[in-house]
Amino acid sequence: MTEPLALAFANTRSSPGRDRIATVERFRAWARPWPALAACVTATPPGALPEVLARRDATQVVLHHLAAGEAPPAGELAFATAPGLARAEFRVRPAAGGVAVDDAGPEAVPQVLGRAVVDFLLGPQIAHLRRCQGGGCHKVFVSARADRRWCDSKVCGNRARVAAHARRSR
Repeated sequence: MTEPLALAFANTRSSPGRDRIATVERFRAWARPWPALAACVTATPPGALPEVLARRDATQVVLHHLAAGEAPPAGELAFATAPGLARAEFRVRPAAGGVAVDDAGPEAVPQVLGRAVVDFLLGPQIAHLRRCQGGGCHKVFVSARADRRWCDSKVCGNRARVAAHARRSR
């Protein structure tokens, strides 16, 4: 887990047919590496998942525009970031081995994810945001190298090389 939470969240939909958080169970499993988020997700009712998915999609739209050097649509930007700019309705306290979240209600997940998006947008890594050039891939990534084209050279890069080889062989 090296990518910022905002990117990991946007990248849960890597292609039209692949959604890593399509169910509450999958969302909870995906959130485990982020202890504060995982604590908040346990308080998320199943009926809240459509809003989480909509915020993920808005985050992805925002990041795609920024990776292309374009201004993001105002509506998607507001939807993705507004919860992160609101006063948190939960508390963070010291706990054994780190921190714990108390009083996490249903608004906690949008607030934690929205805050992650705000932090990324305002941080230095935004200057190195790229969109994967792999066919059909929707992922974004941070790279200090301007020539990096794929989110993962073993997956998208390999597909591109295989496709290029097939074109040359025809």
